[in-house]
Amino acid sequence: MKRNTLVLTIVPLLALVLYPAAAFGYTISADSIYKHISVLASDSLEGRETGEPGEFKAAAYIVSVFESADLQPKGDTGSWLQEFEFTDKIEVGERNRLAINEVELILHEEFEPLLQSASTTFQFDDFIFVDYGITLEDSSYDDYAGRDVEGKAVIVKRHAPESEDSSAVDFSACSSLTDKIARALDHKATGVFFYTPEDHDDTMIAIAGGHVTPKDIPVIWLRRKGLEKLGLDLAHPGLVNASGQTELIAVRDTGYNVVACLPSDNDTAVVITAHYDHLGWGGPTSRYLEEPRKIHYGADDNGSGVAALLELARRYSAERSRLKYTYLFVALTGEEKGLLGSGHFVRNMPVDSSTVRMTINMDMIGRLKDQEKGLAIFGTGTCTEFKTFFDSLQVDDIKLALKESGTGPSDHTAFYNMGIPVLYFFTGAHEDYHTPDDVVDKIDLEGIVRVAGLVDRIVTHFDGYDGLLAFQRTKHEDTGRRRGAYSVTLGIMPDFISELRGLGVDGVSADGPGERAGLIKGDVIIKMGALVIDDIYTYMNALGKFRKGDTTTLLVERDNDTLALPVEFK
Repeated sequence: MKRNTLVLTIVPLLALVLYPAAAFGYTISADSIYKHISVLASDSLEGRETGEPGEFKAAAYIVSVFESADLQPKGDTGSWLQEFEFTDKIEVGERNRLAINEVELILHEEFEPLLQSASTTFQFDDFIFVDYGITLEDSSYDDYAGRDVEGKAVIVKRHAPESEDSSAVDFSACSSLTDKIARALDHKATGVFFYTPEDHDDTMIAIAGGHVTPKDIPVIWLRRKGLEKLGLDLAHPGLVNASGQTELIAVRDTGYNVVACLPSDNDTAVVITAHYDHLGWGGPTSRYLEEPRKIHYGADDNGSGVAALLELARRYSAERSRLKYTYLFVALTGEEKGLLGSGHFVRNMPVDSSTVRMTINMDMIGRLKDQEKGLAIFGTGTCTEFKTFFDSLQVDDIKLALKESGTGPSDHTAFYNMGIPVLYFFTGAHEDYHTPDDVVDKIDLEGIVRVAGLVDRIVTHFDGYDGLLAFQRTKHEDTGRRRGAYSVTLGIMPDFISELRGLGVDGVSADGPGERAGLIKGDVIIKMGALVIDDIYTYMNALGKFRKGDTTTLLVERDNDTLALPVEFK
């Protein structure tokens, strides 16, 4: 949804008392924190999904607070908003049609084009049944053995074999649709038709379409109802011919960062961020799988960080005379869709990026009392001065877990990849993460006040520190927030912003397998061993096939060259 202006009249459901900055200071309170989160995590904002009306209502509220704090707009063309377009999802078009064995099937009920499919017309008169469509690298199992599928369509079972003779074989790394599509392409098939074996439920969990790169062939799911209509045997369906069309439409949308500035006579800038978007009514990354759908309120993720951001903006505006540097307060969006807002912001900063001294990021700081490990602060190793400060820091009311890594699953990573020292504040994951139960009543308000007070203490120290904050790279550390089912990592930050075939590298962790192989920011990975990489899904699928100690070769595009980089996973 494209909006060119921001209406600053807040609807009654969003109305709050707006606190003007006091002339001689401002005290952050639990009450003010609660009021911010109550708005951001209200029913009317419907989970603040990027590109949806709730996101824009949240942006309007944030603008109203920045205005009341007498800050200056620093978005596009003198506005508060910095907008960017992105591919939100892929929709199934109206022109999809399929006839099998001369019988027309009904879209959605009897067949479904998958998001990986090309948009094309097709006619197949030659089908090859390839069972589960699995090929193991050690050749111990190969469904394509003895089958010539070049130029033909393949019929593929979903899932993996479960018979006794294959019980000792691990199919987990090669049973995904992504892997099966890749194997069909390896064997030069020109169409893929999936169906569900009779011993499995005929449902499919949707993937997030915004980062899918379509293949060059039609990829279709034949639903059980369609096979029954055709009278086909589920053990070995006999498809004679197929004709039709697939149409997948990339839906573009617009996200809005909210950018405010507290200027000074010194052009050197400190950036303080928190993402304000969440999951809306759920979606692919929700942990809530029940029906009906429910609003995902995101009180902790990340109403808590935004509330602290707004209160720090008020505090610094009220005490601007004591501050040396220019301060940018940035409410970012698109974090839940892949760090979209921060990725756009660091590429389009309203100030010279070389003048940014440091970045503070707050994401999920609302459950302090529930965390045995206390408050995690990542990025303490991103400059020597941070480490010196934290080594001598005494904090009586908060237990700290200091982490040197400057990367992780939040927006500070985009700044780290730009060579800017970062600090990321996080009170930890919990059972309500990415569910409708992340509500304001479960927020530790006093805990947020204490975290904001610690951030203020850190910012104040480095505002008075005249020395250079020299950026240094760090090794990656797990935040415990989002865990993958992979035994190895390449040690890169994927580029979720650029739309290209392959996987762009937005950053490389120090001393990780990627750096040791010679990967640098800006590279595009197009192959990992024999596996073609054309989007984040094929990359993750390929990564799942390797174990510690394995070696392979990365094929990388760099500028106008194609490089082969040997890599070892340690």
